[in-house]
Amino acid sequence: MEIHLADIVMQFPGTRALDGVDVVFRSDEVHGLIGENGAGKSTLVSILGGSLQPSGGSISIDGRTARFGSPQDALSQGIAHVSQEGSLVPGLTGAENILLGVEPRRIGGMIRASALKAQAAALLAKWFPQVAIDLGCPVAELPMADRKVIEIVRALRGTARIVILDEPTATLPAREKEQLWAIIRTLPARGVGVVLISHFLSEIKALSHRITVLRDGRRICTESADALDEQMLVDMMLRRSGSAPQRKSEEAARASRGEIVLDIRDWQVGRLHVPHFTLHAGEIVGLIGLTGAGHFGFARSLHSPSGVRCAGLAVAGRPVKPGPPARMQAAGIALVPDHRMEYALIGEWTLRENLAMVHPGHGAIAAGILSPGREEAESRRIMRLLNVKAHSSGQLLRTLSGGNKQKISIGKWLYGAEGRYRVMIFIEPTEGVDIGAKAEIYAEMRRLAASGVGIVIASSDLLEIEALAHRVIPFHHLRPGPEIPGTGFSESAFIAAISGAVPETAKSGIPA
Repeated sequence: MEIHLADIVMQFPGTRALDGVDVVFRSDEVHGLIGENGAGKSTLVSILGGSLQPSGGSISIDGRTARFGSPQDALSQGIAHVSQEGSLVPGLTGAENILLGVEPRRIGGMIRASALKAQAAALLAKWFPQVAIDLGCPVAELPMADRKVIEIVRALRGTARIVILDEPTATLPAREKEQLWAIIRTLPARGVGVVLISHFLSEIKALSHRITVLRDGRRICTESADALDEQMLVDMMLRRSGSAPQRKSEEAARASRGEIVLDIRDWQVGRLHVPHFTLHAGEIVGLIGLTGAGHFGFARSLHSPSGVRCAGLAVAGRPVKPGPPARMQAAGIALVPDHRMEYALIGEWTLRENLAMVHPGHGAIAAGILSPGREEAESRRIMRLLNVKAHSSGQLLRTLSGGNKQKISIGKWLYGAEGRYRVMIFIEPTEGVDIGAKAEIYAEMRRLAASGVGIVIASSDLLEIEALAHRVIPFHHLRPGPEIPGTGFSESAFIAAISGAVPETAKSGIPA
């Protein structure tokens, strides 16, 4: 099967998202699709998957003209789309999600539970016989990799010949990524092509047979993956060197940091225990660890301290009693979480509505009376500040690329709140974000730190931590280890620390 998208144009009000893109996808290959934030990747696969109809151009399948008016039309032609944010129903089991909408039923409409389980198990065994998943378990309780496999199996339950995978490993730890890589590699040999979007260039290189690069809505090239290296891809995506941003020196960081903005003593959540933690104004502190080590749980608990017991908590010198998120927010602590579409944003709301959700009172001119003009002005300010690529603040959030969505997730804490927060916590801040948007998000985090905000980053991306943090606290078995100062940063030091070894460069004690 060969799908040809010819001279595709997508025009939104004030923005040409795609400009004459010409590309062919085949059912016998993994085809990598890359480009920086706003390059047109999401728009192109939305057209391929039937969610959007192009303003111009044509689509043909094996030489026959095709038109997709909806995702159902595309699916009937053999094209399935597994989105970045996921579309599973958390409260349903794996089997129920796989057969959602096509459940076997008795006369009268009752679902045949035993037949449903058997059919779902048969589909899983057909496509991925090497994978064992408890399909009777609610998907909310399954590992992220298992959830992604269930989504792929659901996409393959019909006659799919092309599957679009949008950032399939963005939320997965390293071991689960490798498992999903092995699954993706098996599909072309079974007659199912993969259109793969990923911000991990190493992943694109490792899995793809061919790679297409988009930039500013245009196709820059389509080449064999073997003919391209990562630096060439970066240069084509950005029209500039892909070198990593330089981290300021440890001495400069220590000289520029200010008062203590967060002081925690004897912090306990379940089995997690942090004896002492401090954060200074202008400082960026990285939290790292293996899966389940406690670094993500600690970061979340700073804003949502349900079940926390502690000997003391102070924000900018003021004692605070741990409580619900609203209390922590009022004390000056903000959280930009991971899994943004689950915990931070609403896809069917406009950008303006998402930006205003934390501080809706900023747009009020009197009690209960909102000013659309004030809301629009502040939304535009935040969108300019973060370089959000959208045709207007009235655009639906679900239509944005991953990088632009993440900027909105950050921007909602800045909307109507300049200077309000002394502490900002970021969890996986560039999850599912391309290299260009990543650099812009890094720049915004540094700007916030320079303005006097203390920043905590919990990330599984060690290179990200190395690029941003002034000091790093490794977690192991739900305990913080000796901190690693900036002068001691290296991948080997980080890996040794999260594995439980103490690197020579680490200092004793967690506080600065």
